[in-house]
Amino acid sequence: MSKIKTYLGLDIGGTKSAAIIGTSAGDIVERIEWPSNAKLGYEQMLNGIIENAKKMIAKYPEISSAGVSIGGPLDAKNGIIQSPPNLPGWDNIPLKNILEESFSLPVHVDHDAGACALAEYYWGAAKDLHSVTYLTCGTGFGIGIVIDGRIYYGAHGHNCEIGHARYAEDGPVAFGKAGSFESYCAGSSLGRIAAWKFPSVWPEAPTSEQIGKLAAAGNYEAMQVVEINAHAVGRACSLIADMLYPDMIILGSLANHLGAKWTDKVKSVFHDEVLPDARKVCRIAPSVLGKKLQDYSAIAVAHGRD
Repeated sequence: MSKIKTYLGLDIGGTKSAAIIGTSAGDIVERIEWPSNAKLGYEQMLNGIIENAKKMIAKYPEISSAGVSIGGPLDAKNGIIQSPPNLPGWDNIPLKNILEESFSLPVHVDHDAGACALAEYYWGAAKDLHSVTYLTCGTGFGIGIVIDGRIYYGAHGHNCEIGHARYAEDGPVAFGKAGSFESYCAGSSLGRIAAWKFPSVWPEAPTSEQIGKLAAAGNYEAMQVVEINAHAVGRACSLIADMLYPDMIILGSLANHLGAKWTDKVKSVFHDEVLPDARKVCRIAPSVLGKKLQDYSAIAVAHGRD
């Protein structure tokens, strides 16, 4: 039986960040969270990350390596962050090298969607499956692909993207493009869809939380917004299954926030659109790691490269 290892995980986001202590057995031992203060700039944000991480390292000297889950674009192979839209000032930042010098530990960096797929492969809904795809359905619409326990990258270590691809000729704007998959499929898109589709009801975009609550209460326009979103996610799933034939597509944040009705609509559209052979092999399911997924994802990056 292999020895259980202890890892430091860093979940770095534009709104909040966290340092996590976890193990190769899938146990989350401790975590601390703090506001990212991304608007204050790269240096101040990085100082906070290093300061909080060092507190954990001092407390757990048995840490063998560290994993970082962070939004892209990035060069995962070399751990270079390449101007994520939610992290102003993070322009070609060699994060892996900076953290290794600060911590005197091996540090591995991965795109958050790929890290989430890896966490589900190790400890979640897709345990030990050959091919796993994860769709974030959160602030953005990101994709992570894991094949035989390894995150798939494009050329030069680039993470895969789906949000920028065009879904429709018209629609709300996201990822710099009207009608992009991100403009329809992200959790944050619910408000954008509402303001675009029903401008007389919502002259300004409501929050996604507001749309979710209104839809649950039976508000017609809000229900239509959720329907439009779920239909687009179902189309995205069918496209992915036709191209990749994964064993499973895991749905992120919206599946947990909007529940079974939303997931069932996604599955229904997928069933109608996808190739029959792909339908036979590919299962769609929400994440089972829930609110702890981001913690597990950072630990999974360290575990996957150890």
